[in-house]
Amino acid sequence: MKKMKNWVFAATLVCGAGLLMSCTNRHVLFRSGTSSYTIVLDANAPASERYAALELRDWLREVSGVELSIVSSIDSGRPGHRLIVGYNKLTAALVPEAKRPDDRDDAFTWQNVGGDILFWGGCKRGTLYSVYSFLEEKLDCRWYSATVSVAPKRKAWRFSSKRKGEPALYCHETPGIQIRDNCVYDARTIPAFSARLRNNFVRLPDPGKKSSTTPQRGGPTLAGTAEGYWGVHAMGSFISPSEYYETHPEYFSLRDGQRQSGYTQLCLSNPDVLRICTEKIRDVMRREPDYLIYSMEQNDDMLPCQCDSCQAIVQRYGGESGLMVWFVNQVADAVKDEFPDKFIGTFAYQYTRHAPTGIVPRENVVIRLCSIECCLLHGYDECDQNREFLRDLEAWGSIAPHLYIWDYVTDFALYCLPVANWRTMQSHIQDFRDNHAIGILEEGDYQTPTCELRELRSYLLSKLMWNPDADVEAIIRDFTDGYYGAAGRYVRDYLALEDSILRRPDMHTNCYATTGHAMFTEEFIREGRRIFAEAKAAVAKDSALVARVETAEFPLCLLQMERMPQEGIRDGADVLFEKVARREGYKQMTEFNPSVNVDSYLEKFASIAREANEGEAK
Repeated sequence: MKKMKNWVFAATLVCGAGLLMSCTNRHVLFRSGTSSYTIVLDANAPASERYAALELRDWLREVSGVELSIVSSIDSGRPGHRLIVGYNKLTAALVPEAKRPDDRDDAFTWQNVGGDILFWGGCKRGTLYSVYSFLEEKLDCRWYSATVSVAPKRKAWRFSSKRKGEPALYCHETPGIQIRDNCVYDARTIPAFSARLRNNFVRLPDPGKKSSTTPQRGGPTLAGTAEGYWGVHAMGSFISPSEYYETHPEYFSLRDGQRQSGYTQLCLSNPDVLRICTEKIRDVMRREPDYLIYSMEQNDDMLPCQCDSCQAIVQRYGGESGLMVWFVNQVADAVKDEFPDKFIGTFAYQYTRHAPTGIVPRENVVIRLCSIECCLLHGYDECDQNREFLRDLEAWGSIAPHLYIWDYVTDFALYCLPVANWRTMQSHIQDFRDNHAIGILEEGDYQTPTCELRELRSYLLSKLMWNPDADVEAIIRDFTDGYYGAAGRYVRDYLALEDSILRRPDMHTNCYATTGHAMFTEEFIREGRRIFAEAKAAVAKDSALVARVETAEFPLCLLQMERMPQEGIRDGADVLFEKVARREGYKQMTEFNPSVNVDSYLEKFASIAREANEGEAK
């Protein structure tokens, strides 16, 4: 018996020692509204890292109820109780194998060293992304839209020092696409929200105009660190007919023997055109130095110059794109010494989309390839409408030192119409990456927040530009459950309906479909509205969730009123259309035609309702 007691006592000591060791290897970031941790910055930390520290403090407060202090000295804070933001001397001492990232490097790392947790990356954005990644991965924070965020409340959060000899906390990520331009409404217009989705393109304010992003928090910090692309179709602004045609008609496109005086292209073989464009873009680069790429891009029409000199260059280099590259290369050569870290951008668009032969873009030239003719519903290797673009993509990818894609992800004829590209967006972005694209502009409802399922589209695009191989189904499930609550499963049913009817192999559309398109069948409209009725019933006690589902149903209301108006009146499609439009502040409905707006539709639907009522009265 005595031996037994001694054994038990010894075992207790061993277990107690093990428990003690386990406890000493566990660290408590916060518990019951208290924390011993401090957020530590270098005294000379750049503005973006100071902003990262603020975001870390604020979102930790949302989760834990405790607000950590921020100190601007790496000598402050207790060792083992620090959240160290940015690469600095303390980072180098604690993680000696880590190297200082390039300022523009968006790759990031977060890890623990003992009880300290370190966050670092390139000082323009990488450190900020490391903070957001940690908040997402470890504390389940989400930023679903500009107005809907999730920060689950926790009583405590602990972590171990090491796991199998390695840091217990460790994440390193590198973006799949270098420049990520999410041009869906909220991400385009709200820099702080866009940064949380790890987009790194912010449209800078026009010179001389008061910026809508200053001095509010996140404005100058994020705009000053994002990548900028100055201008679009800029050739027309450098040499316009109103300024030059009367004295120099030879600057403009020759068509059928006549120099064009309206909106047209330039005569790129004219040496004065080259001189003026070079002088004016150099002036822009001096006045507005915050951009990375400067536009030397054709106007938005199909009127290239037919003069003998231009066409001789076209013949020499295998097409109109050859003339464009020949011209832009000379501009790039002229500015490279003064601006060695800047780029001249030009389009591969419409008549210049095919890659040239016998000439390649200079190292400081960016080719912006546009997919406007493509079918949005299928992969580039899945339908005839897309295969020619894939050949152009591969051809440019083989010769362009820097390829930038202008892609289209919504319907511009009517912004709110359903576009069933939820699965094809990934394959398109993967094709861009595989052909060496350094940047993607994903153009959505840039003018007005009426895009179908806008929040989901924006969220998914951002995740895929960061990681083109991400799990799309997992992202959609995470978003729909988080944003729509119990209605999320029904929103996924609706997406499956879109896939089964709109994305059939024989169905195709570019970004200018109308309500009369054959894919918008009566079956699709009726079944979609039935699914949304179930979705609203599932969240009937939560008015905010009901409103989100109603907004998702808005496109079907418009389709029903346009294609089956009597049935739409009976089902209340006109009433719900007006309710959502008024609540959300919708006005503009299409890209170029201001007369096609919410009020015009409401007037049309009211007329239909009056006729229906008069018919019943008779």
